[in-house]
Amino acid sequence: MPINYEVKNEIGIFTIDNGKVNAITHEMHEELYLHLKDFLSDDSVKVAILSGSKGKCFSAGDDLNEGDGYHDEGEDISDKIALLPRNKPIIGAVHSWCIGTGLIYLTLLTDICIAGRTARFGLPEIAYAMAGATGNMRLSRNIPRVLANWLALTGEKITSEKALEFHLINEVVDDDLVYSRATEVAKMIASHPLIGIQTEMECINQCSEMSLKESRAFTRKLYDKQLEIYHQDPDSQSGIEHIKKGS
Repeated sequence: MPINYEVKNEIGIFTIDNGKVNAITHEMHEELYLHLKDFLSDDSVKVAILSGSKGKCFSAGDDLNEGDGYHDEGEDISDKIALLPRNKPIIGAVHSWCIGTGLIYLTLLTDICIAGRTARFGLPEIAYAMAGATGNMRLSRNIPRVLANWLALTGEKITSEKALEFHLINEVVDDDLVYSRATEVAKMIASHPLIGIQTEMECINQCSEMSLKESRAFTRKLYDKQLEIYHQDPDSQSGIEHIKKGS
């Protein structure tokens, strides 16, 4: 299938594999959604990597030959993907082009990103009267507004070094080291207890919308319950749902 998913040593691996530029088709949006649900529901998997297939770019965006790639029988599949509650981290591993929907999914679905030196990032949608991606991504909340404006309004691509400078990605490495470095980071994360990983993700996702008082109360509640569950069984694969059920 054009979106492949497999599990290796507590790490889920999502691979975009569709032709030279890894264009994303209608079918691939649905596949990605189903694989994400599998990843999130499996307590034996702690973290994931999202990349393009070996020797190809990350993704040059939607397959324009199919028209609007987001809607499936009246349902907006991109909404299902973007709004899926996610409490496990995903690491982006980017080679070459990461533009259009490729960049949208990188921004919405990954928490850490490793990019190769030849990687390029951009939002060419404006040239095709398909603008609006920045709102979908809430891009100006994640990176400086000046860079969000540049990407959205010029349609030009930026280098991995520029993306690093503006905190769109975490690291730049040689192209042939991208996947191995992403795997190294994934292994660091997977070495921690699942309940700790998911608690931290819950705090990151929720607390930015809270007042300081609310966030301290929220994190204290998760912290105390997390310790209770972990100390009862340090080898348990218990996740955040155990905390929520006990709250």
